[in-house]
Amino acid sequence: MRQLLSALLSPLFLVLTLFLSATVKSDPKTITFVADVWPPFNDRPNAELEGYMIDVARAVFEKEGYNVEYRILPWNRAIIETRKGRFNAIIGATKNEASDFIFPKEELGRSGLSFYVRNDASWRYDGEQSLKDVYLGVIDGYDYNDWFVDYQNTYPEKVYVRYGRKPLKENVVSLVHGRLDVIAGDKHAVAWVAKQAGLQDRIRYVGRDEVGGAPGIYHAFSPNLESSKLYSQMLSKGIEALRSSGELQRLLDKYDLKDWK
Repeated sequence: MRQLLSALLSPLFLVLTLFLSATVKSDPKTITFVADVWPPFNDRPNAELEGYMIDVARAVFEKEGYNVEYRILPWNRAIIETRKGRFNAIIGATKNEASDFIFPKEELGRSGLSFYVRNDASWRYDGEQSLKDVYLGVIDGYDYNDWFVDYQNTYPEKVYVRYGRKPLKENVVSLVHGRLDVIAGDKHAVAWVAKQAGLQDRIRYVGRDEVGGAPGIYHAFSPNLESSKLYSQMLSKGIEALRSSGELQRLLDKYDLKDWK
C-alpha cells in the first residue's frame, strides 16, 4: 500500500517541485542588477555603503514592492548576460557601452576620464601625445572616449587592459607598486577606491580629458526583457521624486557627493 501511494504521489510531487522552482526563478517581483565593483557608484553587495546607484534603485523599487538583487560580475560579462535577458539591468552604463539597452530618461550621474600617477612621478597628462611616454592601465569594456579607444588600438603595447570583478582596485595597486605608470578612470571612483585601500596618499591626479566631456551614466535595462520599458519608466519617475523630496541628496551625502544636476 505504501509503495502504491508513493508511486501515485511521485509524479504529482515532481510536477509541484518543477512548478515551484520555475516560480522562484522567474519571480516578477525581483529585479537583478549586475556590474563589476565601481564605488562610489556601486560597491560590494551588502556592504555598509553599497554605492549610491544601488541605494537609489532600492529606494525606488522597494517602495513599489519589488525586491532588488545586486550581483558582481566582470563588466563585459555583465553586459552580455543582461543583453540575453538573464539579468534585468547593468549599473553605471553609458549609452555608448550598451546602445541597444533600454535607458531611463533620468541619468544617475556623469563620468569623465581622469589620469593618475604615483606621488613621486613627474609625468602630467597633456593630451594624447603625452600618453606615448607611459605604460597605461585601463579596464576591459569601459566606455572611453573615441580618441582614447583609437589610441589603445593603435598602441596596444603601451596599454594594459584589466579584467575581473574589481579591476579599478587592482589598477590602483599596480600603479602604486610600479607595474603601471598611469591609470585612467573616473575621478570619484579612483579617489574612493584608493581611500578604501589606504593608498590615497600614494597617488596623484594629473589631468583629465577635456575633449570627450563627461557622459551620463545610467541603470540600463535588458533589451530582451518585456519588463525593461516599465522598469526604466518607474526608475525615471522615482529619481525625479527622490530629487524633489530631498531624499536623493541625502543618499548622496553618505558618499560626500553632490547632485550632478
